[in-house]
Amino acid sequence: MYADLILPLFLPQQTLTYSVPDELISDITVGCSVVALVKNKMYSAIVQKLYDDEPKPYIVKPIISIIDKNIVVNKYQLDFWKWIAEYYMCTVGEVMAAALPNGLRLQSKTHISLSNLCDNEFDITEREAELYSIIEENKTITLQDLIKKSRKKTIITTLKNMLEKGIICIDENIESKYKPRLETFVKLSKTIKNETELNEKINSLKKAKIQEKLLIYYLSLCENIDFINPPKIQKKQLLNNTQTSAAALNECIKKQIFETENQQIGRLSTENINTHKPYELSDAQETALNEINKNFETKNTVLLHGVTSSGKTEVYFKLIETQLQQGKQVLYLLPEIALTQQLLTRLQKVFGNKVGVFHSKYSENERVEVYNNIIGNKLLQQQYSIVIGARSAMFLPFSNLGLIIVDEEHDASYKQHDVVPFYNARDSAIFLAQIHGAKTILGSATPSIESYYNALRGKYGLARLSERFGDAMPPKVETVNIITAYKKNQMNGHFTAILLDAMFESLKNNEQIILFQNRRGFAPYLQCEDCGEIPHCKHCNVSLTYHKNTNNLRCHYCGYSENLHEKCTNCGSEKLNKKGVGTEKINDELKIIFPKVRTAIFDTDSLRTRNAYIRTISEFENHDTDILVGTQMVSKGLDFGNVRIVGILNADNMLNFSDFRAHERAFQLMMQVGGRAGRRKKNGRVFIQTYNPENKIIRDVVDDNYENFFAREITERKNFCYPPFYRLINITLKHYNQDILNNAAHAIADSMRKFFGNNVLGPEYPAINKIQNKFISTILLKIEQKTSLAQTKKILQQCISQVQLQQQFKSVIVLIDVDP
Repeated sequence: MYADLILPLFLPQQTLTYSVPDELISDITVGCSVVALVKNKMYSAIVQKLYDDEPKPYIVKPIISIIDKNIVVNKYQLDFWKWIAEYYMCTVGEVMAAALPNGLRLQSKTHISLSNLCDNEFDITEREAELYSIIEENKTITLQDLIKKSRKKTIITTLKNMLEKGIICIDENIESKYKPRLETFVKLSKTIKNETELNEKINSLKKAKIQEKLLIYYLSLCENIDFINPPKIQKKQLLNNTQTSAAALNECIKKQIFETENQQIGRLSTENINTHKPYELSDAQETALNEINKNFETKNTVLLHGVTSSGKTEVYFKLIETQLQQGKQVLYLLPEIALTQQLLTRLQKVFGNKVGVFHSKYSENERVEVYNNIIGNKLLQQQYSIVIGARSAMFLPFSNLGLIIVDEEHDASYKQHDVVPFYNARDSAIFLAQIHGAKTILGSATPSIESYYNALRGKYGLARLSERFGDAMPPKVETVNIITAYKKNQMNGHFTAILLDAMFESLKNNEQIILFQNRRGFAPYLQCEDCGEIPHCKHCNVSLTYHKNTNNLRCHYCGYSENLHEKCTNCGSEKLNKKGVGTEKINDELKIIFPKVRTAIFDTDSLRTRNAYIRTISEFENHDTDILVGTQMVSKGLDFGNVRIVGILNADNMLNFSDFRAHERAFQLMMQVGGRAGRRKKNGRVFIQTYNPENKIIRDVVDDNYENFFAREITERKNFCYPPFYRLINITLKHYNQDILNNAAHAIADSMRKFFGNNVLGPEYPAINKIQNKFISTILLKIEQKTSLAQTKKILQQCISQVQLQQQFKSVIVLIDVDP
């Protein structure tokens, strides 16, 4: 038997073929996890296919072992992985690396030790002697630890020489990152076989009162003792409730009264949760629900266009309830991890512990346990029927999916930007639902241009929810002219007098405020007043951002940081000015203007852990915080009932990006952050500070006119050949040498123009043309809707491969982003 394996590696041929040893044939199945050897390194792999025909003309390696006989990846996932790899032009191994939690992906580690010949005399260099002493001190050391301790990254050649001389041995050991949580339980010793022997043990403890106390407490918990299978009690419970020490228990173990055993327990909550039925829907919500269900009769995807605070979530709850009654699973996608806690609380009040959460802020071990729960290898009695999470939750092993909800479907966070595959979770969710025969609901107050266009032309169904829930009214949106405020001396820091007056009134009435400033840190850059020098990152072509809380300059692209300069590094001047404004600066100004007011910052720098997210949101919900200052994270569907005022401190920053989606994103951000105001009975007010109050986008926000915005934007997209009328593929090239990069980029672009003509734009340098010491160049390909996308991708891949085969370009990194 032979198996095609998916490995978490970049493999142009997608899979590698291995033979299945006879002793494994009865246990191996498609979707199970096995250990395979690739270039002397062991990896966990997933079996994609099994067959009997011997592959020719090469000899295949055997599979080493089976990690788990149970299916780790089901058929739906394998189909989904294949589609992601084909559509987004990557390998299925790269999809596997993104899809499986690290704890399920075993990888071997290189262990280095001295050989048995180490007593012999060797002619070794000074560098070899240095490594020899480190290995000798540790006896056995991993390659990663040896690199750290030697403080040298280039030791591979030295180790190779030492291996050839017979000085060292190198072994590969496979390791699992998942560590199960173990709990120690105490039970009667198996040497006690009846009541007579038990009574003898009790009598023997008459003089050991503490040990006797332990045994008496244990027996008090047992109504009828089964001596063959005695009941277990948690060790910590036994010690805490008897207020005794572990030493007393150890003595009981030595006397063969008790024995202990470790038992695996889950990290996920098992508490019973009191639930209630979903709230009754308003007439408008009921109408929207009926429209959705009617559309589902003929279409698999429906767009719910509902204004902010219209109660879209309660409509989702009704849809979820229907799916659970049919025994189906539901995936509820959110654009931001910060939203999961609020939604989890609301879902659990209705559906109890059927609700699970999956996102990157969970630990590796927690993610493995959620994954195992979904697939059925669970420690919890309750298997999750509803999973909420960010985009990575799509890759969980659902087997009976009935509904996918993509909330805030317009949000750019659904697009993976950092690592391959560069997938869009919204678009991928629609295909995932198709695989399962499920339905997809896309929800937003400001739908993406593509989704709304698809709904208008009938590709998706369309349902509307045009009024706020209950007595809530839309917020009043006002523009404040920053130029006029400066001329009239009505600015206090970065706040206009009009905004400050509204904030004072709101705080006086014990109401809360959200301020939106879409830039992290204290100041975007420092500048010398005398020579104009601006500190830049050593590894990227970008200025360093000043962070006051750590008093350093930091690069937001590679993480490089350096201490705040006291003098200009160019001319020695001490006149260093902090330019621009970030969330930390706004927070500092608030403390000066409102010294007694409690403020908090809500951005990725301040919320690096899951607990930080939960704590900040809970404090604002409980009114332990009066003013929340945040980046775009505050715009994403958060529901706070006491927020009256929202201030957008500089709307113009969002409008001036060199991106065809800049106006769309600006409109969505302003509408969404404004939607946080007045979500209950009090009318909200939104203040947009701007240098250009008559800007068309800002006027559409003030007038709450999505239709006007869409009509203008869709016309521009059509005139300039952008989505949804054309598809885009962005090719990004990276290299340490700028000349090699330029030559490779022009070679690929010239090759592409032979097939695609003027639809090829570039190569061009992006605004930031060097990150982590690699120079960057981009090429943009526009594809007409009538053109075959599959054929286009095939030709594009050939153009890139032909250039990469050339010796001088083999080290150039090429990244393909479909639908950027």
